[in-house]
Formats: sequence, structure tokens, C-alpha cells
Amino acid sequence: MARFDIDSRSPMPVYQQLCRAIKLEILAERLSDGDLLPSIRDLARLIKVNPNTVAKAYTALEKEGLIEGKTGSGSRVRLKKTGFDSLRRVLLEDEFKGFVERALSVGASKKDIKVLMERYLNDEPKNR
Repeated sequence: MARFDIDSRSPMPVYQQLCRAIKLEILAERLSDGDLLPSIRDLARLIKVNPNTVAKAYTALEKEGLIEGKTGSGSRVRLKKTGFDSLRRVLLEDEFKGFVERALSVGASKKDIKVLMERYLNDEPKNR
């Protein structure tokens, strides 16, 4: 079963966390094209949120073309190969932007971030 981790202390709205969690499940291939997602009510009970929050997340994912909902049939993952690559790029950019913003907020300079990134990318895999 897919994991839908929600952090109630996060400043990110719950529906956005849920969208991100579903996208990560798709990228990790724990959810594939055609897979049925939990019903809105079931998922709301599972992650202990209001069903409207899950509905909002599903609507946002549908607008992005990642899922398809049919009344009475539920929501399914709908993803083409190009969508998968685009999803990976968008999530990577979001993660990187978040890291840079957090690093700058604690006083790191752009140079510090570049040095850290280069060191990490040039590091031997055994040291990670």
C-alpha cells in the first residue's frame, strides 16, 4: 500500500502535502498508471483529515493530469512517460528550491550552497 505521510506541524497545507506524497509514490513506482487510489472517505479516515481536504488534493492532481476521477468508480493514476519525466523534474526543482530557501534563511550564502552542492556531487558514493 502507498504511504501518505502528513506532517501536521508543517507550514505546507495538508492538501499540498497529500499531492506531494502521491507524486512521490508515483515516482517511486509504488503507484503506477491505472492504479486505483483510495476513495476520498477512506483516505481521509486513514490520514485523519477532513474528506474535503482529500477531495481538494485529488482535484489538484486531476488538473495536473496525474489522476483521473470517475464518479462511482474512484480515482486512478493516469500518467504517460512524458508526464513521469515532467513530474520528476518538477519535484526535483521544488525540493531544490526548498533546500536553497532554508539554507539562505539560516545564513548560508549562495557561494556556501554552491560549494556544498559541488562537494556532495563530487563525493564518492561510498561516503554517502
